[in-house]
Amino acid sequence: MTPTYDLLISLGVALALGLLIGIEREMVKLRGMKNGLISDFSGLRSYTLISLLGFVAAYSASVWGEWIFVATMIVTSSLTLISYKQESSMLRLFGITSELAAFLTFFIGAIASVSSLLATILGVAVVMILSMKNTLRGFIEKMKPEEFFDTVKFVIIAFVVLPLLPNRIVDPWGFFNPYKIWLIVVFISAIGFVGYILTKALGSRKGLGLTGLVGGLASSTAVTNSMAEQSKSNAKLSNAFTFAVVIASTMMFARVGLEVFVLNRELLLSKLFISLSALLVVSGGVMLWLWKAGNEKAHNQKAKDLKLSSPFKLIPAMKFGAFYVFILVVTYLANLYLGKSGIYIASAFSGLADVDAITISLSRLAHNSEITAEVATKGITLAVIVNTFVKLAIIRLFGSRDFFRKAVVAFGIIIAGGLAAIILL
Repeated sequence: MTPTYDLLISLGVALALGLLIGIEREMVKLRGMKNGLISDFSGLRSYTLISLLGFVAAYSASVWGEWIFVATMIVTSSLTLISYKQESSMLRLFGITSELAAFLTFFIGAIASVSSLLATILGVAVVMILSMKNTLRGFIEKMKPEEFFDTVKFVIIAFVVLPLLPNRIVDPWGFFNPYKIWLIVVFISAIGFVGYILTKALGSRKGLGLTGLVGGLASSTAVTNSMAEQSKSNAKLSNAFTFAVVIASTMMFARVGLEVFVLNRELLLSKLFISLSALLVVSGGVMLWLWKAGNEKAHNQKAKDLKLSSPFKLIPAMKFGAFYVFILVVTYLANLYLGKSGIYIASAFSGLADVDAITISLSRLAHNSEITAEVATKGITLAVIVNTFVKLAIIRLFGSRDFFRKAVVAFGIIIAGGLAAIILL
């Protein structure tokens, strides 16, 4: 590509991002006009021109000197401040969101002349922050004080404690790398937090299927517990409850795939992809069967609030870290003294409580070539199957008999698919 062509592409990116931000601000202005608030600043043309101005200033500075960019920035900032002063005095509007967005738009246009990718990322981030005002407010309204403080604790352990930990082996057996172990804890907590945020933002009192889908990201076991408790007083909804727990378990399969993808991409792209695909395909077939066997009204029945605790509590994080180290040691010793059979025993044992720890442990061992991809795949699949049996036990103990019968059939088909994958691999 010629320099002129690249420059035109960058100019197009600057204009597009300014236009995108301007459209969002224009929508806000139109809503304000309906309420009698008139502002000429927050408009489509203003932000598009500001982005263009930033681009022109940055390009001119590269040709004639940096003073042009500084002077243009000062003039733009002054005009923005004058506009803010007029609006605050005439309309009694004291928010500075639009003015800050304008300031950022100027720099986004300037950055586009250097890096279109970075400018695009920043522009999209600005639009998302501006457009998510009501969503963020709704989420904050649902947030409890202890959840906020748990989040602050997580920020501390993730961005303060983690960098301070030594990134080296500190024991003679080669097990304990404090940095990598704590990084795994942060990683798992972050995955759980995604599901937690979605559940809080969307609300778990949605349709049973949506609850299973969103709640399964945070904890498929919590979804199973919730559905089991509700099934005793809603016997006619057994199909819908089964549908919800199957969706939650399917999300667990997807979560395992994500963890392996991040930690050992080669393992996922080998035989494990076949195993997880088999589980996902069979689960999809079971979900389709359950949907047709039930009715839409039942599936849209509101669920009770899931009993999800914040994934950022320090004690649970430390417990997972300890459990992960324990599983890491067990799988290493099992492989050393018992070979493949020892790995499978450790996988089954871990699956009784959690699939994350054994997934990470086997991914690490396979990455270090201490076990084969085939053994790691079978071990992870076995842990997932055992964990599915645990869900059946929960339904049997706390759910209705009809729910348990339907869950046995549904999970039996899924487990059969997983066992078939193990045998054929």
